[in-house]
Order: sequence, then structure tokens, then C-alpha cells
Amino acid sequence: MIKKNKLIKFLLGFTTLASSTMSMSKNTEEIEWQSVYNARQAFYETNIGKLPDDIMKAPHLFAVWPGGGFYVIPADKIKKGLWVYSTFGLTNSDMPATITPTNTETEYNQQGRVISTTTTLQKKKPIIQSSTKAGYGYEVLLIAKEDAEWPLRFMQWVGNLILINDVDLLSRVEKNNGLTVEAIPVGDGENDTINVLIAKAQKPLPIGMKLPNGNMQFLVATVITDEEMQWSIANGRDALLKKLMDSNTTQISDRDRQSILK
Repeated sequence: MIKKNKLIKFLLGFTTLASSTMSMSKNTEEIEWQSVYNARQAFYETNIGKLPDDIMKAPHLFAVWPGGGFYVIPADKIKKGLWVYSTFGLTNSDMPATITPTNTETEYNQQGRVISTTTTLQKKKPIIQSSTKAGYGYEVLLIAKEDAEWPLRFMQWVGNLILINDVDLLSRVEKNNGLTVEAIPVGDGENDTINVLIAKAQKPLPIGMKLPNGNMQFLVATVITDEEMQWSIANGRDALLKKLMDSNTTQISDRDRQSILK
């Protein structure tokens, strides 16, 4: 029998890479890269929880984001029983990405495991980034009460949005006092979707830190109901965030909860 966590990786087309293999030969750029990685890891493990041995990597993003991926972290430092799903590497010193994949083809076996992935890489116009930001300037978190598959599908959607489509989530969140996105697919069924509110992390969650290459901000995606989605359009994303923070929901995602507006 395939263990659940392995099945998730196979279903999503993820491969895993032990974090210890991230070490590189020690020239100046690589020393900086590793110092950023180490500082971020220490911050996560102090404020969220111990990182797993393996980082999940989407095959079509491997060359675009060679030192990054996704972690599923038992968030004991926040609250026992919570899980943090996180990008890990958007703030690397070699980010933003300078290439993009095209014509990607992935072959799977009967168990859904990736057999091979082929893609064509091409250079893209460099993103002009602030000198005060570490890479893209942020990492994206989703906090849930379960170890499940759907948050990983959301994280893959986030990776595509940022690394392939060049969407600057942080700028959009700051401009609009938050960002709502409707009907993001997180399963195999047509109706298996979620709505999210993406906002800056609020205390008592860790907010972010200054890495050796600049500032890292945490953005948190919180699952919201259809009613909350429509209410935020009329009343503002910041107003919805305040209601979430004043309720028992805060920035924790629960797909089965009732609307806070009832």
C-alpha cells in the first residue's frame, strides 16, 4: 500500500528532494544562497515547526525554481494539530526566475507517479525587483487543521501564478488591502474548488523577517465561503480579514466551517 503522503506527491506530479542536497559548491553567490536558505529555515523552525526531510518539487518548475519547492510542516510552534503548507524559496537569492517553461509534457504510470517530464525553457524579461526585498519578497502559507491533498494543489496553483505568470501577489495585496480569488481548482472534480482571501500574516502568526538578501513577508491564504467572498467585494478585503481575525477562524483554513456572517 502506498502511504498517503507519498500518494499525494504522485497525484500532483511532485518529486521530492532532500534538503541536504541543496548544498552547492562554495563560491560567493552560492555562499549567499545557502546563508539565505539557512536563515529562512531557522526562522521557520523557531516560529512554525521542524521542516520535513524532503521538499516537494513540481517537475515543470524544477528548472525555473531549482532551489525552491513546497513544505508540509506540522505547525507545533503555532498550535499542535495545525499544518502549514508553504512555498519555500520564493525569497531565494536567485529569484525572481529568469526563465519559463513551455511545451511541458509529463508522463505518469498507473499509480499516478511521474515517469518523465520534458519541457522547453526560454528566457523571459527580468522582473525589476526592489533592492529591499528577498527574491520575490514573500513566501505563501496556507494553514489547515488536516494533513490533506487539496492544500498542495493550491500551493501548486500559487507556484504557477508567481513563477510562470509573473503575478506579484505582495503588490496586489498591498494595493487592494488583501486579495480574493474565486473557484481555485484543488481536486479532480469540476466543482472541487476553493475561494481564498490572501492577506499579510497577522499576529500571533509570524509576520516575516529580514533575510541576508532582503525582507521576507508572509502572505497567508485563508479559505472563505461564497457568502464571505461576495461580502468582501462589497465591503472590502480588509473588512473581511478583520471579521475573520475577530472570530475563531482567524487565518486558519477549514473548508467545512460555517460562514462568519451568519
